[in-house]
Amino acid sequence: MGSRRPAQPPRRRSSEFLREVVAAVVPEQQRERYMPFTRELYSSFHRPPAPDFTRHTKLVVQKWFVRGLSGHLMWLIGQRLLGRMFPQPHAYNGS
Repeated sequence: MGSRRPAQPPRRRSSEFLREVVAAVVPEQQRERYMPFTRELYSSFHRPPAPDFTRHTKLVVQKWFVRGLSGHLMWLIGQRLLGRMFPQPHAYNGS
């Protein structure tokens, strides 16, 4: 008797996932400008960034910052990407 793996939810295409991330934090008129950065940043994440990001990830951010993207918006995109890719368990505060 073989074992059965639990059904996995269908994976969403990465472009849909990335568009959702950008749409959540970037004003509508600037979204297409931030999509190439988001795709490149997403591809640079190979594992959770602990204790630090890889050199490649840092270079991606630097490249797009020099090209004129907002550091704040790039930070928000990175934060949202990491939160969706590597969810952290919520700590119970006892309340």
